[in-house]
Amino acid sequence: MIVVGDGDQAAAVEQLRSELEERGWFDDEQKQRPPAFPERVGVVTSLRGDARYDIQNAIHRQDPTVNILVKDATVQGSEAPTSIANGIHHLDRSEDVDAIIVGRGGGSDSNLQAFNTERVAEAIFTANTPVVTAIGHTDDRLIADQVADVATITPTAAGEYIVNSRQEFLASEIEPLEQQLEAAYETFQQEHEHEQELAEAVDEAAVPEGLPPVYYKAAIAVLLLLLLAITGLWLGVI
Repeated sequence: MIVVGDGDQAAAVEQLRSELEERGWFDDEQKQRPPAFPERVGVVTSLRGDARYDIQNAIHRQDPTVNILVKDATVQGSEAPTSIANGIHHLDRSEDVDAIIVGRGGGSDSNLQAFNTERVAEAIFTANTPVVTAIGHTDDRLIADQVADVATITPTAAGEYIVNSRQEFLASEIEPLEQQLEAAYETFQQEHEHEQELAEAVDEAAVPEGLPPVYYKAAIAVLLLLLLAITGLWLGVI
């Protein structure tokens, strides 16, 4: 029995997947981590699709200051692989973006085949900019997802991933550091007070028991005066 149509297409995808795996395109060592707080994010998707707005809304909920640059691309059909690849190349080489999101909303297997092509995989792999895929609700992992630096399951998830919430960052990173700093300062202050107490104890231990130190100083002054007086009288006699 020979399977034609979708079966041939699936076989071709698996063959390409095996070839790219042998080349090392799926290796974790090849992947880059997107910056936590990008200033400019590029998006390759159709301007007419909902994915564009899902990504934009998810990013701006986290950080309204992020600049989003959308590169229109055909995301299904015979022209889609070239269109998507060109969009990635353009953003990577020309627009000085911190990260690139590539994706679309959900669809049938045939509608998503552009993301199973070598042309799109090569554009993702060769990009100097971290690439996040956002191809909605796919049961099977696409080749583009395996090559990408990060793969997310929906455009919304991609937007939420690419821009960390500043409040969450402050809660998870800055606040613990602040608590550690306060604890360190309190420890330092306690040690300083302890050293002062030790110094005072040493000073008190050096003074003989009896009258307070001020009386001893007064007594020494009086003795010096008496000594001077006796010396003067003695010199006068001589």
